[in-house]
Amino acid sequence: MLFNALFTSALLAAVSAHQNFEQLWVNDVTPGKQVGIRMPPNNSPVKDLSSDDIVCNVGGTKVPSGVKTIDAAEGDKIKVQWSPLVHMGPITHMLYGPVDSAAQTTGIGAGWFKIDELNSVDGKWASQAMIADNFTHEFPLPKGLASGEYLLRSEMVALHNAQAVGGAEFYIGCAQLKIKGSGNKGSCSPTISLPGAYKAEDKDVHIPNVYSGFNVKSYKAPGGAVAVCGGKSGGSGSGSGAGDSTPSDPNPPAVSSTVAPAAPSDRCTLLSASPSAPTGFATLVRPSAGIAAPTGAVPTASVATAKLWDKCGGQGFTGPTACEGSAKCVKQDEWYSQCVR
Repeated sequence: MLFNALFTSALLAAVSAHQNFEQLWVNDVTPGKQVGIRMPPNNSPVKDLSSDDIVCNVGGTKVPSGVKTIDAAEGDKIKVQWSPLVHMGPITHMLYGPVDSAAQTTGIGAGWFKIDELNSVDGKWASQAMIADNFTHEFPLPKGLASGEYLLRSEMVALHNAQAVGGAEFYIGCAQLKIKGSGNKGSCSPTISLPGAYKAEDKDVHIPNVYSGFNVKSYKAPGGAVAVCGGKSGGSGSGSGAGDSTPSDPNPPAVSSTVAPAAPSDRCTLLSASPSAPTGFATLVRPSAGIAAPTGAVPTASVATAKLWDKCGGQGFTGPTACEGSAKCVKQDEWYSQCVR
């Protein structure tokens, strides 16, 4: 009984897995895990889009922050790593600043501008590309930034419950950067206010048909367009993935957001379209009288199974509901079940 209870708890924990922004690199050099990042008290999502928690997560607007500020320069390559994730959705990055002291800045209010957005790659959610690349994502800091200190806001929106108003989950982490730039203060636009820019009813937050014919390639993350700084577009275009972005600048910088290959199907299948179950079957012919029946294995119809971390059930789902090997199909809610160990 105890074993069964522990096993069930482990399965439920795997299905309801949460995530945090855990580590930062500047030009492939990291100050260390969780260094330079305002870490929240846990890895739960923010769901109240009108609260101050939407800025830098729970406790993320407390100042002084007590967090180290990391040196960087415009054009530098930034890499972020999130803790292991399974949820489907985009990743975006914003800056707030320049300010005199990032450690003394709450980030509440107007002045945020988006510098990076990745929604999907080849019809798969951006989070799936990150899973294939050790849960990391890379992008350059835009050129044309003013020198000073900034908050760097990394955001992942989990859309597995987006069919319901208020179902989308926002995972947020803010790092502190001291950036050397060549631009003037206020040269990046457009800007948004946090809280205030997101509403639960927005079309990029509430997706009623997320499990029934939704085109992942059409999705655009909340927060507006990628900003233009000093006449140059932001770090990454706001397209849905490789080959789909449309930079604002006709001559964008050569450096662009790195796109990882699609995740192996045995790690996580993040919805692009519901797969159809195979319909093939085997026909057996009764041998005529006096003729010996063939020996050996009798052919059987193939049975489709979902791989580990694949979706295996939910309202409107038409794919395989059995999991391969020792994986179990565990229900998260009426819309989503997943193969877990």
